[in-house]
Amino acid sequence: MVERIKDARPMMDLMAKKVFSNPEITAQFIRDILDLPVHHVKILDGTQIHNHQFEDIKTYVTSIDVLAELNDGTQVIIEIQVAYQFDFIKRLWLYLCNQVTKNADEHKKDGVETHKLAEELLPVYTIAITQKRYFKDDKMVHVYCFKEKNTNDELKVYFKGFEEKQDLALMAFLELDKYNPTKIKQYRKVRWIEFFGNKPYTQNPEAILETADMIMNRMNWTKEEQVMFDDRTRKLDGYYAHLEYVA
Repeated sequence: MVERIKDARPMMDLMAKKVFSNPEITAQFIRDILDLPVHHVKILDGTQIHNHQFEDIKTYVTSIDVLAELNDGTQVIIEIQVAYQFDFIKRLWLYLCNQVTKNADEHKKDGVETHKLAEELLPVYTIAITQKRYFKDDKMVHVYCFKEKNTNDELKVYFKGFEEKQDLALMAFLELDKYNPTKIKQYRKVRWIEFFGNKPYTQNPEAILETADMIMNRMNWTKEEQVMFDDRTRKLDGYYAHLEYVA
């Protein structure tokens, strides 16, 4: 495989956290994938890089959980999935539901009466970047919403502070294994598959992607981060070698 950046691993939790800790990059990513008018974002969770102890093999399966809040209050969960997991889509839906519940509980603490909780809730959406295929077609990017079964009308509702109705739910998926540079239709979305797949860009990258590439350059990292990256790389390589051996 031709790597855009030698030995970079954008799908590793440590590297992905560094990328998404940049609010401008996260804002552009969400704009491109969900087609939302994002002005700025605040990273609520996922900014800290931790030196996890790989005591449980499950640690290798789910790599990151980033929670971003947009300027209008909309929250977006960004999840990266390296290894195929049968129930991953249901787990992603569970994350979305849990976040909605958590937000409702926060309003309860503020004294909002139970029957008025729905008035206070704001949209929560999810974006998953997956190494493996989860859908049988060849589309590299899917964005799902609630639709009426027969008419295909989208289910949208009014949220507090929004002038127009918004999607009740959005779940987006970027599948890296489906990457095909000859079948690109929506490049602003697919360029993120090139980024996280460490592929050469098929169009000149904008400044935001150049910034993201600079963040991935470990020459700019602290010594502690470089040590964590090397340690995690060794353990992941050992795990993947084990999988190939037992397959």
